[in-house]
Amino acid sequence: MIDVHYIRYDTGRFPLAAAAAGVLGVERLDQLAQAELARKQRAGLPARLGYDDNMRLRARLAALPASHPVRQLYTLIVQRVVAPVFGGHISYTATPTFRVHMAGTPSVSTWHRDADVTGRLDYLTAWLPFVDTAQSCGLWLEQEYGCGDYRPVPVAYGEVVVFDGALARHGSQPNQTTVNRVSLDFRFVPKPRAGSAPVADKLLAGRPPPPYELEHGR
Repeated sequence: MIDVHYIRYDTGRFPLAAAAAGVLGVERLDQLAQAELARKQRAGLPARLGYDDNMRLRARLAALPASHPVRQLYTLIVQRVVAPVFGGHISYTATPTFRVHMAGTPSVSTWHRDADVTGRLDYLTAWLPFVDTAQSCGLWLEQEYGCGDYRPVPVAYGEVVVFDGALARHGSQPNQTTVNRVSLDFRFVPKPRAGSAPVADKLLAGRPPPPYELEHGR
């Protein structure tokens, strides 16, 4: 069984949803799909949303400089919320991966293992939605390594879910809910220190024995 670990944080102290909404041109993220449809109608475009609309908004978030409040909030959450759970010192990706998955749009991520992209077997994956997620608007994770038995991992706004994304396949389904999901994810490695191993060891305990055959990114 592939394990996951939840970490809670204070959304009042770290208001990612409000900061991201401002970047995307809405007051609240639940207005995102409606705002995008209205924009397309004004431009004389077909009044439907698809994969490319999600990618366009995702690119807006990805282009934010390190000095932007969204990026600063990310760094603070990593350093003050996630790192202490893993002994207080981790090596992590300086730039997170942002994702947008509006209601009624197709999958934004195929089934994959992060190690096939990064070539790194030591990374853990952390996923933070800026809205409450469940069922088809959220993260889907296989339950056993290599089995492809995908199930949704419910994660609320104010939670970070950490899992072995390096070797456990995960991705998304078509969003058949009314939720406009905006999220970020990042990869990290706990630095060896006394008392830093238990959570990481638990997350990796179910891995099959090596060697591991990677499909890409060797």
